Amino acid sequence: MASFKLNIARIRGCPAPQEVLGAMEEFGLPDDDEYGVLNCSATEQTVFATIVRRTQTTVQRLDPDTRQVNAECVDKVTLYPFAINPKREALEAYAGSATAFEQIGAFLSGCLALPSVVDAIELDIASAIDKLTRTAERLQLRSIRVSEYAHNSFMSGPYAPKFLDTEHGTDFLGEYAEFVTAARVRFQAPSSRATVNLSPKACFTYSCNEDDQHAV
Repeated sequence: MASFKLNIARIRGCPAPQEVLGAMEEFGLPDDDEYGVLNCSATEQTVFATIVRRTQTTVQRLDPDTRQVNAECVDKVTLYPFAINPKREALEAYAGSATAFEQIGAFLSGCLALPSVVDAIELDIASAIDKLTRTAERLQLRSIRVSEYAHNSFMSGPYAPKFLDTEHGTDFLGEYAEFVTAARVRFQAPSSRATVNLSPKACFTYSCNEDDQHAV
């Protein structure tokens, strides 16, 4: 079993892969810029790349001799591996959360001056689970997280129940569909069981056999 991440967004106005690749190769990895291209390649349909974003963060260090805590700025590097298929208007990020698309979009439009616009894809979790129920083998709805839940007048707020029976889970999902912030399902992939976490921003984390990754 291995763990993977896949975040999907829509990108409009992106040039052909070879043009994007050329712009990335020309930009490179400058020493004085917030962003840089760690690696990049392209096929006829898709461009693959990993960009880095440099920021500074403050950490506190203890000086045991003086017993003082000093604040120190250190460099922080965040990696954003992604792929773009301009024809399908698809942008896939393989690390981070949905906020990764903000950084990738800022790099493409700001640093490379490409006429591209990145839009998040809203996922209807209830519809996604309904589709999986009809198409996946041996589906189990393991858990759901909702932002608003009131069992009685004395309690309310976020709630994340786990389910032993999928039918009970789907009943709960139907009642609180508009408040769902995450769901976890298991189903039978071609060679093993797969566990998938869904979020409303078309962001998925999943565990499965590496041979099943494409099917999942």
